[in-house]
Amino acid sequence: MKSLKPIALLTSLLLLPATGVYALDDDRYDDYQPTERFKLRIGGFLISSFDTTARFDSTQYPIGTLIDLEENFNVDSSETVLRIDGFYRFNNRHRIDWTWYSSRRGGTNVADKEYVIGDPDDPEGGFIIPTGARISTNWNFDLLKVGYAYSFLNKRKYEMFIGTGLNIRNIDIDIDYQISLTTFSESDSFNGDGTVPLPTAVIGGRWNFTNKWQSIFRYELFLLEIGDYRGSQQDFQLLFEHSTFKYVGFGLGINTVDINLRAQDEKIRGELDSRIIGLLGYTKVYF
Repeated sequence: MKSLKPIALLTSLLLLPATGVYALDDDRYDDYQPTERFKLRIGGFLISSFDTTARFDSTQYPIGTLIDLEENFNVDSSETVLRIDGFYRFNNRHRIDWTWYSSRRGGTNVADKEYVIGDPDDPEGGFIIPTGARISTNWNFDLLKVGYAYSFLNKRKYEMFIGTGLNIRNIDIDIDYQISLTTFSESDSFNGDGTVPLPTAVIGGRWNFTNKWQSIFRYELFLLEIGDYRGSQQDFQLLFEHSTFKYVGFGLGINTVDINLRAQDEKIRGELDSRIIGLLGYTKVYF
């Protein structure tokens, strides 16, 4: 029997690290079964502030004018749009998320200076908006996000998760101008290549104040450089939700979005920087 003691001791020492790993893994979760296996948020995105600058150059020289769309072209600086978010949770570790909203803004103004768009020496690659011209501008922004999140910590009181996803986005800016009695219709478009799904990294968490009240934060980062396309986007949300009824609740929050894009084709090179700050108000359906 004495000869078996060293073997038993060695076996215990070998199993100790594995036991610790399982204990640590179990400690990240409890017997809490999420009450929100499925959640759908439907509400308004009250964008209180747009700050958008754009520049269109020739592919050879940086001769385009830097344009502040809200200040120079009088494009709407605020807007309220329909927004839909949600997720489906397979278990307390794995889930899929989604977001959709669309923005349409426009504005008219009289040019207080000359604006160079692209290369004015190339009729197909640019033009000049002269002082005194009447400018009409349209801004279109569509966003669809689909992602996966892994909750590496999920308990009744709190949750932390990381994830990745696809950011399917389209940005278009159309500029037209008129001058004197003759109409010159010129337009160009900056397109963020929204038909291509772009990868996004996500980190976030949840904190339950009570059985009814919870706060949620989420930060997303997108970075990409492929060929003639470079871009980045940062998206931050802070939400406060109340589970008012068994399957229905309400929420408020803040959302900031920073977009930076650089792209070019055979004729023109475009730059776009945009900052969006808005409030979220919504109804949630969950079960």
